[in-house]
Amino acid sequence: MESTFNRYEVFLKVAELGNITRAAEALNYTQSGVSHSIAALEREAGFPLFLRGSGGVALTERGRRLLAPVQELVNRQRNLAQAIHEINDVVCGTLRLGTFTSVSAQWLPWIIRDFQRSCPRVEFDLRAGDYDEIGEWIRREKIDCGFLSAPVPEGLSFRPLKEDPMKVILPVGHPLAERGSLTLPEIAQEPFIIPMKGSDNDIQALLRRSGVSVRVRYALNDEFSVMSMVEHGFGVSIMPDLILRNFRFSLLSRDLSPEAHRTLGIASLPPERVSVVGRTFIRYLSGPAVDLWRL
Repeated sequence: MESTFNRYEVFLKVAELGNITRAAEALNYTQSGVSHSIAALEREAGFPLFLRGSGGVALTERGRRLLAPVQELVNRQRNLAQAIHEINDVVCGTLRLGTFTSVSAQWLPWIIRDFQRSCPRVEFDLRAGDYDEIGEWIRREKIDCGFLSAPVPEGLSFRPLKEDPMKVILPVGHPLAERGSLTLPEIAQEPFIIPMKGSDNDIQALLRRSGVSVRVRYALNDEFSVMSMVEHGFGVSIMPDLILRNFRFSLLSRDLSPEAHRTLGIASLPPERVSVVGRTFIRYLSGPAVDLWRL
């Protein structure tokens, strides 16, 4: 017999995806099973939770008012199950982790493989986004924790993990490439290509601190698009060293003078509000088993 708790999880997934078929696939349920769960919850509530349309489903006003309480209830149920396993010296469950491009490409495969050696019953539910999205997901308890760059939004806990140098990137043959390092005033008059808001927090913070204004020529959605435009001679940019590793673009990188960096770390709600598996993962990242300086 299906538990009410499972129905709540179905409700949250349908609300997130706006589509019963996609929710069924994500939960490994049948479409009829998801529809049955929603119908049972609507009978229990006494009112419709979703508006049905040809393009999918959307929460009703009353359904939206239930979203936060149901999310809190599901989180508490997960925490209870994880606490029971922790008492039995078994860490298991699903870690909902927020991540962004450079961490996903350079850190995550190694981190997940190593963490699951010591906690084989933990599964990862990864959600990729920009800094603003990850911070909001943590605040709304959509994820247990997430990688971010300091400073993080007010109210979040942050554990620094690595200082990541910022580099100037230039097209091959650019006159400034003859220099071993470059200052911000030296690149300020060059056409500048920047990631859009949410992804460019580190660059914007650097420019604010320096008081230097750049000539923004293009603002693009992601770092790889920026690197492609630089490669093809449309301008210059600044990128964290982590994302420049093993890239396949034909471009050059130079140190900034004076040096600048971003502080990467893991963010969450205060520890007492983090799931058992989330706290275990955060402790793991801060422990001696993880040498992020090698990554």
